[in-house]
Amino acid sequence: MAKARATIADVARAAGVSKGLVSFALNDRPGVSAHTRDRILAVAKDLGWSPSV
Repeated sequence: MAKARATIADVARAAGVSKGLVSFALNDRPGVSAHTRDRILAVAKDLGWSPSV
């Protein structure tokens, strides 16, 4: 059975931030500190998050 895809909500929960902040970080929008962006990107990678196409 296939493992469920990681969602923005999963990344947010694991990183301890809001879904909006995860979205901003993943889309390289302003308003996210470099430290927080790096942490979110690391969590997303660890969870295997990828954008749905």
